[in-house]
Amino acid sequence: MEQPTQQKKSLEPMEKAKLAMRLVSNPDFESEIDAYVSGKDYDEHSVNYFKHQIAIQQKLQFESGKLLNTSGQIVSMVVGALANSLNNTVEATSRKNS
Repeated sequence: MEQPTQQKKSLEPMEKAKLAMRLVSNPDFESEIDAYVSGKDYDEHSVNYFKHQIAIQQKLQFESGKLLNTSGQIVSMVVGALANSLNNTVEATSRKNS
């Protein structure tokens, strides 16, 4: 006689959202997720997919921070170059008028 297969539960969207808010900046998120799902009969694929989503979110935050820093440096260089150019123009004009 076959035993009916018991369907494991997957992480619900609200559950994932609450966990993600707590875990997205936590480098040890995998062990926290493992502790959360321990003994609660969650589908392993669902849990691993959620871990993957958190890892991607952390990488996106890290990369966007680097991009923001680089953008700030570019803006600073452009403003510096414009200020330099304006200063040179003012000096040239004042020498011409002297």
